[in-house]
Amino acid sequence: MTETAQPHSMQIDREIVLDVCHLSLGFFRATPVGVDRVDASFAAYFLSLEVPSRKAMLLTPMGPRAIGGAAARAIFEGVQTHWREFQRPEDDSAFSRVRDALAGMAPAQANSPSGSLQTPRRRPLKGALRSGFRAALLHAAAWRQREAIGIGAVYLNVSQYPLWVPSYFRWLYKRPDVKPVFMIHDLLPIEHPEFFRSQSVRHHAGGLSVCARIGAGVIVSSRAVADALLAYLQKRRREPMPILIQPLPVSPVFHEPREHDEQLAARPYFVICGTIEPRKNHLLLLNLWRELARSFGPAAPKLVVAGGRGWENENIVDMLERCPEIRDHVIEAPGLSTPSLKRLFDNARAVLMPSFAEGYGLPVAEALASGTPVLASDLPSFRAMNEPGITRLDPLDGLGWLAAIRHLSGAPAHWTQTRPDRPRDTFSSEAYFRRIEAFLATL
Repeated sequence: MTETAQPHSMQIDREIVLDVCHLSLGFFRATPVGVDRVDASFAAYFLSLEVPSRKAMLLTPMGPRAIGGAAARAIFEGVQTHWREFQRPEDDSAFSRVRDALAGMAPAQANSPSGSLQTPRRRPLKGALRSGFRAALLHAAAWRQREAIGIGAVYLNVSQYPLWVPSYFRWLYKRPDVKPVFMIHDLLPIEHPEFFRSQSVRHHAGGLSVCARIGAGVIVSSRAVADALLAYLQKRRREPMPILIQPLPVSPVFHEPREHDEQLAARPYFVICGTIEPRKNHLLLLNLWRELARSFGPAAPKLVVAGGRGWENENIVDMLERCPEIRDHVIEAPGLSTPSLKRLFDNARAVLMPSFAEGYGLPVAEALASGTPVLASDLPSFRAMNEPGITRLDPLDGLGWLAAIRHLSGAPAHWTQTRPDRPRDTFSSEAYFRRIEAFLATL
């Protein structure tokens, strides 16, 4: 069965054990991606409650073990510091490089794949060693604070990591009283294997198999994901399990008032946010920007590609590195902190999301929460975001995308216009976790 839980004001008494294995590996990632921000939202909520029924699961040399909430919170805060999530954008070197490029004070693209705008600046060895040492200390301290899991607890895993490793969950077979709840972000590697590495497809299939075998409940972000998951369970003759359909939480920074940046806002630019891989349809935008550059020359708007390079993207990388028409107009921007991404959204004419498939599309929700217009593909997950400010287009309609981008480039910027009112709990973390608590209470 599926449900959309109603807000619930009471905190449940049942013990909740949040898996922080994926989050604890954040020390090995320079900045967060979408799933990391979801991880962080859950950690900020569940680990901030000063009650004994909040614990965490962490991988230790002895296997997965429950640790106290305070120890897990220390790891979470250490990762947030490592990601520069507490810094102002002005103190983020990756943001400063993008800002200078948008203002024409630095080249939009470096001349080689190792250029400063195409890959995050390597951290000095001293800083890397300091981060690694701090991570080791925090993990070692947490390992010493092992705790027992109470009867009837909920084990909550929102990262799908490492769902494809059955041995990681072997302890649950010895504890049938514990209710495992998983967040399934999408089934895209199963539905669209052409967009993914073969290993990713195998991992995803293995993870879904584990979820089907031991899951007591599932959280998904859209009706489309719920329907795909129910079809998957039916094929494997698994009885339907309780499924909560709830849009993903948006980090609080995206709810903060818009910050005007004169240097950024001086001329039109657009942002596409996401790993550079074929499903995201970067190639459409790069071809459109070649046309814009030919039509408008130096006056063409700029495109900021916020995200690192992923997989199966050779033709996209060829355009980025070798197409002379877009060299002065497209800015690769990996390694941005969340506050820096928010500042870019604040002053962009729109966020673009021409994906061929999405389970949810967190950058769209983040942009809408920020009050920034969005041009997105006409996908079920985006249709569910029935919000003012989003325009949906077919991901193959190049001329339609070109016309919409040209219109937004010449129209008055969104910050000069009156913003439509939005319901108070739209994209609200507080409302989101009230519903999560209510769902967990029913299991």
